[in-house]
Amino acid sequence: MSRKLKLGVVGTGNIFRSAHLPAWLEHPEIEVVALCDVVQERAQKLADEHGIALVYTNYRELLRHGDIDAVDICTPNHYHSEVAVAALKAGIHVFCEKPDAVNPEKAEEMADAAAASGKVLMTMRNNRFTPASQYLKRYINEGHMGEIYTGRCGWLRRRGIPARAAGSRPRSCPAAVR
Repeated sequence: MSRKLKLGVVGTGNIFRSAHLPAWLEHPEIEVVALCDVVQERAQKLADEHGIALVYTNYRELLRHGDIDAVDICTPNHYHSEVAVAALKAGIHVFCEKPDAVNPEKAEEMADAAAASGKVLMTMRNNRFTPASQYLKRYINEGHMGEIYTGRCGWLRRRGIPARAAGSRPRSCPAAVR
């Protein structure tokens, strides 16, 4: 790659701070150039700590910034598809925290926007990179399981959709959707 991929982030809550940010900061081909969060102080604090120049409170403003190649979406689940579709329509690649969307119709909208834009849409599936998953993929590709015509997977979670942190803004995220 001749230059670093310029990344904008929408949602700087716990999943971003604990999982996404450390990975992006270590990646030699990624430069985080902008953060967006409805809690401006949270985004600004991270920007100051990591030398990130741009901070937004509205994702539409971030998407209008002309120098972003990809966006990492770490918002509450309800907003994943909305932000992803807008980013794809703006010609920006999308990496989205799971789940893709809150229903199949919204996931289809995301897929359609990706196909129409020619940009990459990838939703976080951290288990696809575990040694067990990589082994199973190789095993299947080597033909050891014959023709696979259906599959099923699941995810166990002690609690359902992650609860909002005490003292945080309501899930409606009004500033993000104006």
